[in-house]
Amino acid sequence: MSSPVFSVDVDILLGDALEALVRTGRRHLVAVDGAGRCLGVLADRAVAAAWAHDHAALSRLTVAAALDPDPATVSTDARVIDAARLMRAGGIDAVAIVDADGRPVGIVTGSDLIALLAR
Repeated sequence: MSSPVFSVDVDILLGDALEALVRTGRRHLVAVDGAGRCLGVLADRAVAAAWAHDHAALSRLTVAAALDPDPATVSTDARVIDAARLMRAGGIDAVAIVDADGRPVGIVTGSDLIALLAR
C-alpha cells in the first residue's frame, strides 16, 4: 500500500487533475467528496480516454465524469489477495484502501503488487 494518499476533489476539472498527476508523478489519484470520503480512483488512462473522446474534456468535465460508477475500494482489514482479486475482476490497476468512514488511507497499485512479489 502506498501512503499518504494523493487525492483530488471529484468536482475539479480533469485538466486540473491531470496537472496533479504530473506534479506528483503518480498514475492514480483517489477522488474524494467534500467530506473526504473516497468515491473512486482516477487513473491517468481515464483522463487520456476522456480527452481522446472529446478534446475539450479537460476543460469541461470534472473528475466525477471519469470515475467508474462502482468505486474500487477495500477496507483497511482487507488482505492483499482481496485487493489483487478486485483489480483482476475489474480490469483495473489500482484500489483505494478506505477506513470505516470511507476516507482513503492508502492505495494499492499493480506496481505495489509487483514490488511485493519481488521481495
